[in-house]
Amino acid sequence: MDALQMNMITVDQVHPLLSDLLSSLNKLTILPSDFEGKTKMKEWILMLSKMGAADGLTKQQVRQLLFDLESSYKFG
Repeated sequence: MDALQMNMITVDQVHPLLSDLLSSLNKLTILPSDFEGKTKMKEWILMLSKMGAADGLTKQQVRQLLFDLESSYKFG
């Protein structure tokens, strides 16, 4: 979340962070495989994979990603 708040919003900045997060979530055996946080991160990674490295997230996308991250953190 800090990276987004520091305006690191291009695909080549965000994608590695979300990939690392998803990898960490997948290692947590206490989380079910259908945990919403995992599903949301997979969706974001898929969306980012379809964009160019220099493409940036819109303000709306940043806001939604921050919401998804916060929601996952609270319910995890």
